[in-house]
Amino acid sequence: MFVVLEAKKIIKKCFFYFFVFFCILYVAKTFQPKSKTVLADAYPKSYIAIVIDDFGYNGEGTDDMIALDVPFTAAVMPFSSNSEENVEKLQSAGKEMIIHMPMESLTGKKEWVGDKAVFTSMSDKEIKQCVEQAISIVKGATGMNNHMGSAIMENERCFSAVMDVIAQKKLIFVDSMTTEGSVGDAVCHKKGVSILKRDVFLDSTDDVNVVKKQLMQTAEVAKEKGYAIGIGHVGPEGGNITVAAIKELAPVLEQQGIVFVTVSQLQEILLSKQNN
Repeated sequence: MFVVLEAKKIIKKCFFYFFVFFCILYVAKTFQPKSKTVLADAYPKSYIAIVIDDFGYNGEGTDDMIALDVPFTAAVMPFSSNSEENVEKLQSAGKEMIIHMPMESLTGKKEWVGDKAVFTSMSDKEIKQCVEQAISIVKGATGMNNHMGSAIMENERCFSAVMDVIAQKKLIFVDSMTTEGSVGDAVCHKKGVSILKRDVFLDSTDDVNVVKKQLMQTAEVAKEKGYAIGIGHVGPEGGNITVAAIKELAPVLEQQGIVFVTVSQLQEILLSKQNN
């Protein structure tokens, strides 16, 4: 009788330990940390749109920039010696283009913007004709930014005439922010034009380390507000050193959660966030 009672006690203990064991397994499986999901939520993506100005001259770095596999938007001077040639090259490479529209500046020489540009002395009709001609040259452009242009960007009448055409064509405007007195925001809002603004100028230097520093600054802005726009150049303002800096730093920044996009892609992302 004693042996039977002891055997029953042992069996009960075994059932008890098995029960506890399976409970521990269930709790561990149910409440294990989902590290990948938490990591993705804790570090949301940040976006950088790089705009490269001054296509149209076949300036230094033009072909290397076109061959770059990092997404960017090419801003093409419409009335330059190689505008149409550069447009064809960019189209063949599948690159996004905007019009780098020459506009009168408050400083510098008039010839720096060329003979064909938007000037404050022009009538609204003349301004619109100039913009329409530029659009016809840079075929397939998704938008426009200003080349120089501080005088126009501070002049509501002249800039409004430019935006009348941009609104009609449903294009994006990127304010290069060449003046703190820009009327870009107010006029674009009035005309129903999507506007983006430059955060950082990337180059205008012959030192690749300066360009890399500016790219890092662009990334910091993007991490802070979710996105950033950096403007660089082909030709003497940047060219090959800008290409080299982007090539070197793009993989590093991508590891930090930076996603490189075009201007139109960035605009779609921002509109999507506004609607959600």
